[in-house]
Amino acid sequence: MTFWQENYGFVKEVYDFRCSKYLEWMDNIEAIIGKVMANTQYTAKEFKIIKDTFTSLCRDLDKEGTKSWLDMMLEKLSAHSSEGEENLSGRDKAVKAQEKKKLEAMIERHTGLMGPTMEAQSKVDHYSECYAFGDDIHPVMKVLNEQRHLSCKEIHPHNMDMCEEQIDKQEKVLRTIENQAPIYNELMRRGLKLKANPNAPSFLEREIKKLEETWKDTNEKAQERINLLNDAFKDWEIYEQQRQAIYTPIEALEEQYKTYKRIYDPKKGTDWLERKKKKAEEFKKTGLEIYDIIKKSFTTIITLAGDDKREFMEKDIIEIDERRTIFEKVDKMLAELTEFNQKLHKFVNTLAELRAWMMPACEKLNFITTSTDLSPEDRVKEIFDLQGQVNERLPLLEPLEAEAHALLDRNLVQPEKPEEGQTNETALAHMREFHTIKETIQDLHEKVEMEAGSITQDQKYFAEYLYGVKNFKPWMEEAETVIKTQLNKPAKLEDAKALLEEVKKFETACQENKGKLDAASESRSKMEKQTKADNEVETLNGRWSLAKKTADERVAKVQALCDTWSELQKVTEGLTETIANIPGSSAPDVATLEVIFKKFKEINDKKVKLLSTI
Repeated sequence: MTFWQENYGFVKEVYDFRCSKYLEWMDNIEAIIGKVMANTQYTAKEFKIIKDTFTSLCRDLDKEGTKSWLDMMLEKLSAHSSEGEENLSGRDKAVKAQEKKKLEAMIERHTGLMGPTMEAQSKVDHYSECYAFGDDIHPVMKVLNEQRHLSCKEIHPHNMDMCEEQIDKQEKVLRTIENQAPIYNELMRRGLKLKANPNAPSFLEREIKKLEETWKDTNEKAQERINLLNDAFKDWEIYEQQRQAIYTPIEALEEQYKTYKRIYDPKKGTDWLERKKKKAEEFKKTGLEIYDIIKKSFTTIITLAGDDKREFMEKDIIEIDERRTIFEKVDKMLAELTEFNQKLHKFVNTLAELRAWMMPACEKLNFITTSTDLSPEDRVKEIFDLQGQVNERLPLLEPLEAEAHALLDRNLVQPEKPEEGQTNETALAHMREFHTIKETIQDLHEKVEMEAGSITQDQKYFAEYLYGVKNFKPWMEEAETVIKTQLNKPAKLEDAKALLEEVKKFETACQENKGKLDAASESRSKMEKQTKADNEVETLNGRWSLAKKTADERVAKVQALCDTWSELQKVTEGLTETIANIPGSSAPDVATLEVIFKKFKEINDKKVKLLSTI
C-alpha cells in the first residue's frame, strides 16, 4: 500500500479544511468591503474597527500559495485515491471533475475580489478622515445650536433694566459664537479639502452643508435678537423721554384754556383769537408729534414685552390719552369763540349799516315835511320812497334783537374777567346802540306812515305819473339829439365794429327807458278820478317810436356793413394766398382765381354801397 493510499483520509481532511478556510476568508472580506463601500455614516470609532478588520483581512489577500497547493493536492488525491487499480472508475472520474470545478470556482471568486478589495483599500483611509471630520464638527454644532436656542427663546423684558440685562446676555451669545469662528473656519477648510477628493463619500457634503447652514442661521438669529433688543432699548429711552416731554405742551394748553372768554369788541376779539389760535396750534402740533413718537416706540416695546404685559404697561398711555383730551377741548372752544366773533362782527356791522341809513333818513323826512321847494309830486314820490326803505329795514329789528340777547345777555348777567381793559361795558354799549336804533327806526316808521296816510291813492298814482314823465324827458331830448346827428363813416373793419357796439348800446337804452314811460302811463290809468291835465305819455310815445325806429335801422345797417366787411376780408385773404401760389405752380388754376376775384368785386361793391348809407 503506498503513502497516498495509507494517508488519503488525513490528506483529504486537510484539503477540505483549507478549502473551507479559503471560502470563509472570501466571505469575510466580501462582507467587510460591503461595510466600507456602503456609504453609511459611522462614527470615527466604529469605522476604525471596520478599517482594522479590513486591513487584517487584506494581509491574506495574496493566496497564490494556497491556490497552488490546493490544485496540486487535488491532482494527487485524484491520482492515488485508487492506486493499484488499472483504471479509475466512472464515479471517481466524476468526483474528480466536480472537485476540480469547485476549486476553479473558488479561484475565480478570489480573482474577482481583487478589484473591489483594491478599490476599498484606496478609499478606506479617506473615508476614515471623513468620519473623523463628522465627529469633529459635533462639538461646534452643539455650541451653535445652544446659542441659536438662546437667540430664539422667548423673552419679555417690560422695562429698561430688563432690556439692558437681555442685551448683556445676547452680547455674551455673540462672543461665544465669535469664539467658534476660528474652529468653524478650520473645519470648513478641512471639509472642502476632503470634499475635493474624488473618493469623498456623499454624506460628507451633507455634513459640510449642515455645518455651514447652522453657522449662518445661528449668526442671523443672534444678530436679529441683538438688533431687536438694541432697537427696543432705544425705543425705551425715547419713550421715557417723550412721555415726560408731552406734558409741557399739554400743560401749556390747559393754562391757555383757562384764559378763553368772549371779547365783545369785534376787532380786539379777532386779534385776540388769532394770537390764541397761533399759540394753540403750536402747542397742539408739538404735542401730537411727541404723541406719535410715543405710540411708535410703545408699539415696538409692547411687541417684545408680550400681550400679557400690555394692560400693565398701557397705564401711562391711558393717562396721556386722558390728558390729551385738552386738544379737543381747545379746538372746540376756539371754534365756539370764532363763531361768536363772526356773529358779533355781523351784528355790529348791521347796527352800523342801520345807523348809517337811519340818520340821513330822519333828515330826509324832516326836509320833505318842511321844505317849500318840493313840488307836490316830488313830495309824494319821496314819501313813498322813504316808506319803502323803512318797510325794508323794519323786519330786521326782531331777529336782530334775538341775536343781541343771544350774544350779549351772558355778559350782562355775569361780567367775565377783563383782559387788556376789556369789560362788560362794551357789551352794554352794543345793547344800548341796538335799542337806540330800534326806537329811532320805529319812530321813523310811525312818522312816515302818518305822512303816507295823508296822501290819497290817486295822488300817489298821479305823483308816480309825473315823476316818471319828468325822469323820461331828459333822456328823450338826449336821444333826439343823437338820432339827428349823423354817424361817423368807418374807415376800417375795427371802426365798423366799434360803431356797431355804439348803435346797439343806444338801441338797448331805448328799450330800457320805454319801461319808465310805460310805468308812468300805467300809474295814470290806475287813478279813479282822472285829472284834467294833458297826458304827456302819448306825445312822448310818438317821439320814442321815432327814436326806436332810427335805432333799429342804424343797428341793421351797421350790422350788415360789419358782416359784409368781415366776408370781404376773408375773400381778400383767400385771393392774396391764391395769387401768391401762382409763381410756384406749374399749372395755375386761373378759373378758380377768376371766381374768387369776381366774388371779391361783388362783395366790395356791396360794402361801398352800404358805407354810402351810413
